[in-house]
Order: sequence, then structure tokens, then C-alpha cells
Amino acid sequence: MNLSLFIKNLFSRCIGIIGSPKTEWIKIKEEEGSFFQLVVNFLFPLLILTAVASMIGSYFHMAGIGFARDIVIVSGLSSILSISVSILISILAINSMIRTFGGTPNLNQAAKLVVYSFVPGILVAIIFGMIPWFYILGLFFLYSYYIFFHGTPVMLNIPTERQSNFSTLSSTTILIIYLMISFIFSSFFGAIQ
Repeated sequence: MNLSLFIKNLFSRCIGIIGSPKTEWIKIKEEEGSFFQLVVNFLFPLLILTAVASMIGSYFHMAGIGFARDIVIVSGLSSILSISVSILISILAINSMIRTFGGTPNLNQAAKLVVYSFVPGILVAIIFGMIPWFYILGLFFLYSYYIFFHGTPVMLNIPTERQSNFSTLSSTTILIIYLMISFIFSSFFGAIQ
């Protein structure tokens, strides 16, 4: 496997989904691939970047008070777990909601929709991991609404008159899941530290 091509494809997908989600969703819809391939080729590398960024930020945060390897590792583990658990629960929730809005549940399409819509949140986690005082950048996570809104008609077979309601409710559900899971893991790992 060509590592430079892999990295180029990963970053071009992130830039594409953020810069022009309408055209990127069409490309994503045409791609063949399983949930496992999505996780291994796209999500897992971004989660590793998130963990490394969090560990680096934790290391620099402790620079003046002494180094504790355990705290650095816990910081990286917390960021990986909060995002991955949030994504998995969101995929299951969105797939369950599809039938309610008149569509046919498709776990693979729901997974693509959730994972690629989570890109702004992952990028925020990477930035917060290294530079935690840029709180205003957390608003960039809300861009996921826009990405999700444009992905729904392309990825899912939901009647046109219900797509807007589905996108709004689903995006809100994803945000609530993410906030709840992040709070739970930050409380749990904060108690460990």
C-alpha cells in the first residue's frame, strides 16, 4: 500500500466533504465499500490523529508542572473513545430513524453519512487536543449540520418532503449523542487523572 497516496486520499476526502459537500456526497454514493473499509481507511487514521493531538496538547499542558505519562495516555484514549462511541451510537440511531421517515434502513449508507458528517467534529477535536483554549472553533462542529443536510438526499432513500425534518432531527440527535458521550468519558477519565 502506497502511504503517500493513502494520506493524499484521506486529506482530499476531508477537504472535499468540507469544501464542496454536494459534489463529494455524489462521489461517496458511487463508491463501493463496506463499513469495515470505511473505518479502517478513513475513520481510524483520523482517530489516531485525534489521539496524538490530544497527547501532544496534554504533554505541553504539563510542561511546567512535571510529566506524567499516564495522563498523556489517558488523554489520547479519552479522545478516541468519545468520538468512536459517539459515531457508533449515532450510526445505529440514524439507521433506526430512517424507517420512521419512510425510508429503507441501510446500515452501510447510514455509516457513511454519519462518519463523513463527523469530519468537522473530528477536526475540532484535533485542534482542541493541541490548543485547548480555542473554544470558539468548537462552533465549527455545527458545520456537520450542513454536511449532513446535503448528504441525506444523496445517501438515503427518504421521501423528499421528509428529508428536511429527517436531517434536522438526525443532526440534533448526533450532536446530543456526541455531547453526552463526551461528558461521560471526560468525567470518567477526569476522575482517573
